[in-house]
Amino acid sequence: MKTYFSIKNWVLLIVTLCIFQGCSSDDDISYDLAGNWKVIYFMDGNTIITKSDDNTWPDINNGDITATFTQPDSNGKGTISGITVTNGYQGDYTVQNNGKITIESVTSTLINEPEWTKLFRITSAENFEIKNSVLLISYNNKENIIALERN
Repeated sequence: MKTYFSIKNWVLLIVTLCIFQGCSSDDDISYDLAGNWKVIYFMDGNTIITKSDDNTWPDINNGDITATFTQPDSNGKGTISGITVTNGYQGDYTVQNNGKITIESVTSTLINEPEWTKLFRITSAENFEIKNSVLLISYNNKENIIALERN
């Protein structure tokens, strides 16, 4: 009877370990941000802010905010460019292996834009990760997040 109980406990332990390994939060995280991206939402604390369902800027870039990251060089340096609905921008970025990012030397045109573009504070970026195919760029000690999908 003792052997039966021991085998049962081992099987339960192995099944439990397999389940927890499958639920690891790091499974789908990557740091390959090179490519074209489009903003899908912003997070301000616990509030998710999306582009209005009634798109007020359909004729201008479909009201989208975009970002294109070049492949970083061996020092983690690359360039970023894109459109914030009506304005173009470009600048430089530096990434580190641990998901740290700095974006600087950004230049932009200055034409009137919808309210939600004010949340695109890309030069405030501190951290990034790609989780489940969504690029999450955070700033303000991760209180604010810019979420983008591949475009």
